Amino acid sequence: MCSRFENKTTGEFLFKKISRDRKVTDNSIINSKQTGISPNDEIIIIKNQSGELKITNNIWGFRFSGENAPLIFNSRIETIIAKKYWSDIFKKNRCIIPATAFYEWKQEDKIKIPQRISLIENEVFYIAGIYVKINDICHASLITTSPNALIARIHNRMPVILDYFTAINFLETDAKTAMDHCKPPDDEMKINIEIAGEILTERQKEYLKNKQ
Repeated sequence: MCSRFENKTTGEFLFKKISRDRKVTDNSIINSKQTGISPNDEIIIIKNQSGELKITNNIWGFRFSGENAPLIFNSRIETIIAKKYWSDIFKKNRCIIPATAFYEWKQEDKIKIPQRISLIENEVFYIAGIYVKINDICHASLITTSPNALIARIHNRMPVILDYFTAINFLETDAKTAMDHCKPPDDEMKINIEIAGEILTERQKEYLKNKQ
C-alpha cells in the first residue's frame, strides 16, 4: 500500500515540459507539501479532457458515503479490470500523478522503517491514477499493481510507475492499452532505496541509533 509519496515538481515545470508537443492548460496552484504527502492532502494531477491535457490540483483519496466510509487512496488494477464500475471510471477518468519518490515501510524486528524509493534514471516519474468528482471537489486515487522483485522485498504492492512518454500515452490511448501499461516495472529498472530520513518518527530514529 502506497500511503506516502514525494513530488518536488510544480505545475509550471510540468506545463513547460508538456507544452513542447501537446496542448496543455495549467490550472494548478502551488502545492506547498512536497515530502511525506499523505491521503487527504492536495496533490497535482494531469488529466485529459476533450483532447486537451490539464494540470490541476486534486485531493488524494475519496469516500463515497459519509465520514465513516473507507478512504480510497489506492485502487488495485486487478479490481479495476474485474469490476465494471471501476473499469468505467478508468475508461473515462484516468490521470497521472507526478512524483519524485514514493515510500514503503520495511519491517525490521518489531518496528517498520520508511524507505524512500526513487528512480535513478528518471528524477521525475508518473503514477497512474483515476479521479472522481464528489460535491464539486475532484479527488484522485493512485493505481497499484504487484511489485517487481526489488520492491517485493519490502512490500507486496507498489504504485504503477510510468515514464513521461508512457504516461502521456496512458492518458491519450484507449482503455485497454492503458490497462496494459499498469504492470510492474521490469526487474532491471534502476531503483534507489534509502531510509526516508525526512519522515522518520522519533521512535524510528531511536531504533536506528541503537542499531548502529
